[in-house]
Amino acid sequence: MSSAGSDKSDRCAVCQVPATLTCSACKSVKYCGKDHQREHWQEHKVECESSYRIENDAILGRHLLVTRDIQAGNVIFEEKPLVVGPKWFVSEREQEVPVMPCVGCYTPCRIGGFSCTKCQWPCCSPHCEDIENPNSHGIDCEILRLGPGPKTTSDIKAMTDYYRPDALLVLKCLLLQKQNPKKWKKLMKMQSHEEDREGSELQEDAEKRVVTYLMKNFLEPLKKREETTKEKLLEQYDAKILRRICGIIETNYMVISLSTGLDLSGVFFTACMMEHSCMPNSYFQFNECDGCSISVIAGRDIKEGEHIKIMYTNMLWATQMRLEHLQITKHFKCHCERCTDPTELGSYFSALKCAGDVNTKCDGGIQLPKDPLDKKTDWICNKCPMVVNGEQVGYLLTQMTEEVKTLMARRPTVKQVESLIEKLGTFLHPNHYHMFSLKHCLIQLYGNEMGYKSEQMSSSQLQKKLKMCEDLYDICQKLDPATIRLSIYVAIIFHEMHTVYMEQGRRMLDDDKIQALELFTNAKESLEKAEEVLEKELDGVAGNKLNDHILRAMKNVKFYMENMCS
Repeated sequence: MSSAGSDKSDRCAVCQVPATLTCSACKSVKYCGKDHQREHWQEHKVECESSYRIENDAILGRHLLVTRDIQAGNVIFEEKPLVVGPKWFVSEREQEVPVMPCVGCYTPCRIGGFSCTKCQWPCCSPHCEDIENPNSHGIDCEILRLGPGPKTTSDIKAMTDYYRPDALLVLKCLLLQKQNPKKWKKLMKMQSHEEDREGSELQEDAEKRVVTYLMKNFLEPLKKREETTKEKLLEQYDAKILRRICGIIETNYMVISLSTGLDLSGVFFTACMMEHSCMPNSYFQFNECDGCSISVIAGRDIKEGEHIKIMYTNMLWATQMRLEHLQITKHFKCHCERCTDPTELGSYFSALKCAGDVNTKCDGGIQLPKDPLDKKTDWICNKCPMVVNGEQVGYLLTQMTEEVKTLMARRPTVKQVESLIEKLGTFLHPNHYHMFSLKHCLIQLYGNEMGYKSEQMSSSQLQKKLKMCEDLYDICQKLDPATIRLSIYVAIIFHEMHTVYMEQGRRMLDDDKIQALELFTNAKESLEKAEEVLEKELDGVAGNKLNDHILRAMKNVKFYMENMCS
């Protein structure tokens, strides 16, 4: 994805005038003269000496290309953020919860509890070190204290309406022009898609919850103070620049999941240039101890000349869902190998079963979109002449989505999930994304729900669970062969496979110890695979929790194997 698409590769990196002098080392940056080349060196040398370079073309804009072969697991580059702040997008439910990140250190704290003694914004503790740190809560405190405060402190609704942590990210961006002019300059180079956002729901939402809020409560009072004191704190802080910052954040922000379970948002100048693909070759991790710096890591072996690709949407969404999300949030249409393939890389992740027409029944036909990139496309059968209108398919899937969401929102039982799988299986391919979601839930219910505990399940039920795990893994391998984005899903599948092998092994202990040992070995190997794929997720809460669970299971497996050998 381009983050500074307006820059031209034939222009000087410093002053943007047409240039012919090229960096002799990397050949990727031009200058109008030696003076600007020397001036730019401190900034450019990191890129020049690195394993990647910035490229630019008319379609992709600015993107990153590797300059040498990189092995899977190796760090391609690391980068500190231009700005880090509270979560950018807050759901309606989150807006109503009286908990927000501490205004100093981002630790979750309760609104109405402790607060900064100067600006009165909620903080985690009166002893929070970051509250007194001018780098983390300096100029923003000076501006926040200009606000009128909540209408009343006895009404939680009034307090959550006033203390808006999502607006603080924009404020922190705005303050870069005072705190770090170099970062501010970089931020202003980034793509904002202001024209594309005009009149959209995202733009209207940002106008209400950020622009109007900041102007009314803090920036208009700042203007009055500056007029009175004749001292200028910030050069730019009108509504126009706020709208631009909102566009930059929406286009480029990355979610940073902390070990506390809290999500922050970060904006990175170089990392935001990474190209999107529904078949990514890289992933990234954040380092909380280093100011939430980002490490971009090769998810598979990457050859010299390949683009660095990550995924900005959900791998377990269907093509039309991914395309719509990317168009709304990133303002581009994906044309990757998966999106242009009606079968989605042979996974049939969006495929429907063909029932034929009223006169002729279709035997095993699969209906797929004629043009996967067109939302209104007809769906055609691969065995018979049956064609279904795209609007009909959309209506059918909307009804099914509501049914699946409703069931998954509560704690479903084995019977309920099995029933819905059977019902939807009349219309959907067994690998369809709704079927995948329900089956992934079901393999976790098998072995845990009363009446379906592993020791209570029949041999055929255990085999059914194992087959379901194998089928789910096969789909994951087609969608994400290097397990770059589906690590947790795959780790759960391997863990559930281990539970089947363990139960089958226990049942064989008295009759055939050799076969029992083979099954325990299968269980151990499944857990080892789960551990391996989870390495990418150990910086997150969910990954760590699952890894602990897998380590305990491994101890149990080794206990059985050691006792058999003793």
